[in-house]
Amino acid sequence: MKTAIIILNWNGCDLLTSCLQSLMQVRGEYFVVVADNASSDDSINRAASWIQSKGIEYRIVEEGCENNILVNNHEVVLYSLKCNYGFAKGNNMAVALAMQSSPERILLLNNDTEVEPCFLSQLENFSEQHPEYKALTPLIHLFYDKNRIWNAGGRLFAGFRKYFYANRKREEIKETGHIDISFVTGCALYFTPDLLDEDKKIFTERFFFGEEDFEFSLRMKKAKVKMACVLDSVIYHKVGSSISNKAVAGKLYIHYLNRFIDVRIHYGKIFYNVWSCFYKPLIRRTLRKQECPNWLIENFITRLYKNAECKNQVTATDFKKSLEGGWSGVTGRPLRLFMLADTSSDHTKRWVSATAARGVEIFLFSFNNRDASFYEHLPNVIYHTFGIFSTLKDQRRNGAFEKLRYLKTLSVLKRCIKEFNPDMIHAHYASSYALLGALSGFHPFVVSMWGSDIYFFPKVSLLHKAVLKYNFRKADRLLSTSECMANEASNYTKKDINVTPFGVDTDLFRPIVGNKPDDEFVIATVKTLATVYGIDTLIEAFAIVKQQMPSMKLRLIIAGEGKEKANLKNLSMKLGVADYVDFLGKIPNSDVPQLYANVDVYVSLSRKESFGVAAIEAMACEVPVVVSDADGFKEVVRDATCGFIVPMNDAAKAAEKIMFLLQNRDFAKEMGVTAREFVVKNYSWTASVDKMMSIYKEMI
Repeated sequence: MKTAIIILNWNGCDLLTSCLQSLMQVRGEYFVVVADNASSDDSINRAASWIQSKGIEYRIVEEGCENNILVNNHEVVLYSLKCNYGFAKGNNMAVALAMQSSPERILLLNNDTEVEPCFLSQLENFSEQHPEYKALTPLIHLFYDKNRIWNAGGRLFAGFRKYFYANRKREEIKETGHIDISFVTGCALYFTPDLLDEDKKIFTERFFFGEEDFEFSLRMKKAKVKMACVLDSVIYHKVGSSISNKAVAGKLYIHYLNRFIDVRIHYGKIFYNVWSCFYKPLIRRTLRKQECPNWLIENFITRLYKNAECKNQVTATDFKKSLEGGWSGVTGRPLRLFMLADTSSDHTKRWVSATAARGVEIFLFSFNNRDASFYEHLPNVIYHTFGIFSTLKDQRRNGAFEKLRYLKTLSVLKRCIKEFNPDMIHAHYASSYALLGALSGFHPFVVSMWGSDIYFFPKVSLLHKAVLKYNFRKADRLLSTSECMANEASNYTKKDINVTPFGVDTDLFRPIVGNKPDDEFVIATVKTLATVYGIDTLIEAFAIVKQQMPSMKLRLIIAGEGKEKANLKNLSMKLGVADYVDFLGKIPNSDVPQLYANVDVYVSLSRKESFGVAAIEAMACEVPVVVSDADGFKEVVRDATCGFIVPMNDAAKAAEKIMFLLQNRDFAKEMGVTAREFVVKNYSWTASVDKMMSIYKEMI
């Protein structure tokens, strides 16, 4: 009895070759057609190499060249399809090709199965002895627990299906020989060609993935076609290999949508309306078991029922969007993020802009109203600000008890949360904003630590330390911009901490042509003018360089504002370099790349540094850097490759490295190129936002 074995493949070459390896031991007259749904893992060529190494006869057939293909016994045809047609259409196309060789039986077989050597002969023998059975399935065991049954067929009733012996042991089967069934899985379906419809197809192409076997079984039941599970024919299934288990929301949505459309079309409108009412409690129970957020359950059901009423098919686009969307995606509702952060911070502006650009709806709640106008024209962003502190820096200067005055915003915060109905709260700053988030009682609650909130805040007093620990206890997820800061934070919590670096927009921060004279050499830093950032050491180092290289036209540019500005100006006058030092004040982040276009060496000699984003921005502009050995810099700068790392507070050593770069222009240029390559690979802004978005989706 000549059998055509059809195997559909998509990005599963390793599974496919294991399946073919098991088929090589099978006795009987058969040939194999592998329909490849435009895999991106080069499945066709990899499978061809494997088949050739086994000495098996094979050929590759391209879509569009499948006419007049006659296949020999035990030959393998690798049928290359031009796009991913899904399960139903891919199998139908392979069946059409196989039918040119006039098989007496057709077997559809998943690529994630392996078979017993006699499985096919058992199916053939049963089919010859019982010709009234037009469709059969072998007994399918779990591959990783071979004595346990995955599928033995089942029974259809009133729009539902009941599996026989699912997850039971083989010895528990009461029947002998075969089991009469009215449902057969598409994992392994053996049938006579006369079951093909008038278009010579075995499956409806209404569904891109899933439900094909249910719809097939419905048609067979209506046509009174007898089907059976042949118990002596055994194969093994690697369950769940085709779709990642992470896409739970999308898989559930597609499963229900397929089923609802199927029932509505096959059973009629009246039956469907009654049936769908009884189905709602089952869906709610399933969604709760899968930890779907409660507020999304009704959205999920509403969208499902609406689409089931108006759709007659589920396309590849529907399928893809559902798998990628998470719970928010399948419910048709964008992610809503309530962010507690300082409006004037460049980091806040970047995170809000980037997440809003990803379609996230954001409510920004801030203690100060400085730069609030920045957010007015951003899509998907609303904000509520207070004048309690003019900036976050003002806020940090207040003592612990005085700072508690911002708690008067708590009632307003709770009202805003209730009205906005967010998916989660994200506090950017582990002390003040995190305390407000913790007191709101809302979950999920995410806390991002930025630097001084970890390195300085808990060391002020026991009360400060207790506040930080309380905030960490209330948080569902803790985020740090660097490993070193995560290590410091671990002194106050035992929770895991995810590292989410700020990253750099490498399209904005890139090398551009400057306009400074060729004989002028510029050293620069972009930092807040505070003692912790070592600007005084930089001025001392610059004075040494100026003294050692008197004939060179040198300038030091200091961009930033801070309370140390007057002291730093006095220091430059004291050291005799005031005429060569420019204090630019704070400049917009978008203007920094133009500054770096005229800079030869970037220097940052911080005494504490949690991450070093300004150094990374300079490196992205192909500017070599000289930085201190603060922990944050040691993470992001490769010494002697992307720049130089010198001991903190050591002006002489910093001056030595600055002079080396000024005197070795070709080396400095090559170091800058290497620095940018390193940043693009490890600290691109897109990758940072991707990581944050994945954490958001994972949490909901």
